[in-house]
Amino acid sequence: MIICVTGKIGTGKSTVSRFFENRGFVHINVDKLGHRAFEEMKEDILNAFGTTDRKKVGEIVFRDKSKLSLLESILHPKMKELLMEEIKKYNGRNIVIEAAIKRRLKINCCDIVITVVSTPNKIKERLRERYSDDLINEILKNQEDIIEEGIIIENIGTIEELETKLNKVWEEYIKDKVGI
Repeated sequence: MIICVTGKIGTGKSTVSRFFENRGFVHINVDKLGHRAFEEMKEDILNAFGTTDRKKVGEIVFRDKSKLSLLESILHPKMKELLMEEIKKYNGRNIVIEAAIKRRLKINCCDIVITVVSTPNKIKERLRERYSDDLINEILKNQEDIIEEGIIIENIGTIEELETKLNKVWEEYIKDKVGI
């Protein structure tokens, strides 16, 4: 079984993915594949942005949608290729794919899609641990609209409340289909 966990930044995709990882699923994090793709495409990135410093490139693209589109045109084909390699490598195993950009990468191999949603204030609260308010506002402004599909999990409370919701999803939709 392949589960895809999607949602905007700061909604709790990693926490949801770890829930399934703790139940024996192989966890493929598309952001990490993006880091690998960045390394493999450094020459193209240097030509496009004049730097290969990920933080500097991030600041450039989060402030300019056209630059974000340029970076995506460089990275997304390689990310999709790496994702397909990972899925093939774990063929026959249960997999959870954590992918904020599921739609833009055209990931269509999932048996179940879980979309994690939260309130803007809760997202900002979570992101303040990592980013300045200005950068948070830019990131959120440039986030694609996530199409809520599949199973919708609202993550606005505690981790315990989220786990209660996930246990319900596990029992109702997944447990009997994965042979665990």
